[in-house]
Amino acid sequence: MIRIGPSLYTRLVVRVGLVLAISASALLIAIWISSQLAADEAYDRILTGSALQIAENTWYQNDAVNVDVPLAAFSMLTAGDQVFYTVLDPNGRSVAGDADFKPDIPWDRLAEGPLLRDGHYQEIPVRMAIIGRRMPVASPHPWAVIVLAQTGNGRLSFAKSLGTKALLVILVMGILTVIAAMFTLYQALSPLKRIEDAIRQRDLNDLSPLTLTVPSEIHALVSAINAFMQRLATHRSLMRRVIGDAAHQLRTPVAALMAQMELLSAPGDEHAKARHLERLQDRTRQLGALVNQLINHAMVQHRAESVSLEPVDLTALVRQEMMAMLSHQERRIAFDMDAPEQACMVLADAVSVREAIRNILGNALHYGAHSLLHVRLRLSEQAVALDFIDDGPGIAEADWERLRKPFAARSRGRAGASLGLSIVDQVMRAHDGELLFARLSDGSFCVGLRFRR
Repeated sequence: MIRIGPSLYTRLVVRVGLVLAISASALLIAIWISSQLAADEAYDRILTGSALQIAENTWYQNDAVNVDVPLAAFSMLTAGDQVFYTVLDPNGRSVAGDADFKPDIPWDRLAEGPLLRDGHYQEIPVRMAIIGRRMPVASPHPWAVIVLAQTGNGRLSFAKSLGTKALLVILVMGILTVIAAMFTLYQALSPLKRIEDAIRQRDLNDLSPLTLTVPSEIHALVSAINAFMQRLATHRSLMRRVIGDAAHQLRTPVAALMAQMELLSAPGDEHAKARHLERLQDRTRQLGALVNQLINHAMVQHRAESVSLEPVDLTALVRQEMMAMLSHQERRIAFDMDAPEQACMVLADAVSVREAIRNILGNALHYGAHSLLHVRLRLSEQAVALDFIDDGPGIAEADWERLRKPFAARSRGRAGASLGLSIVDQVMRAHDGELLFARLSDGSFCVGLRFRR
């Protein structure tokens, strides 16, 4: 039973949308980080520039550090932020700005130039620029230190502004991309719709291959459908042939059987009824044998297409069939088998090969062997040779090819449908093997089977 799963189109759209969402999220994170870095870099430069302006207006005079803070130093900073500053002399005393603003000063690193630090003042996170200006004093730390601090409201607002604009752009582009992807996927999946329409519009009896121009990605699918239709056509042809053969072959025996039954039921003497009864029994046996052959022929044809090959011990299989034949054999015939001691394994369908062996042995016992039936099994690197040799008249060389075909005309008044050797030939072709006939130098006749290794 076929279960209907999620739509292929829906699954593709969902997956494309998921990929776009993940990509957009990663892009937004990258933009947010980049905006933060850009805002920090820009605001750090402004903060450093403002601190440098204060440092340029700081000097030493009359044994004291003097400062003239320019207003322009604060005009460059963001109006929405709080600004704190302090100027310390070499002794660490505040000479200007907020006297309570006393951050930790890295005295040993002031010579490196402007230093940027994160810190807190009055429990408010701030960004600080620390600049040292050397003073002409004899002190372990001959620096006047300018510390300018600013809150991060402007930085955060700037980053949010960039992020919001980027989000809008990405959102609009993502929606447009999803719409374009949906249309593209619909167009890309249209060949599947054409295949569906082509199969749906087919006549039930039309099993010819599909002739469509399809993308390379679904060429294998169409090829598989065509191969399946070819196998289906072959099986249907096989069924028709089997049914037709059965109808053709059974028509005459059934008619003869009915005629004998009518004659048996007609008034007459006991001698005539006995003769009609004998003929009726003979016709019934012939009809049973014919039906059995037709069934076996259909079975072999079916298994050739549907059964996988497995390792089979050919020696054991032949011995089993020979023992079965001996148990039903009434006349005295010398059976002989020459085979290797080790198991002879071949890839085969045991049921079909058993039927082939049974047909060869049956033909040899009923129509061939007078007093001897010799079975020989030989192994080589390329093949396994199984030969059935009897001392009977065998088959004329002119009939070797004809008797491979089903329902070939029989000679010497033999009954049946002449399917035995046809079954054997079909079994061997299904196993990539070969059925051979040969007349040996001593006059005996040989039927050989060759299995590839």
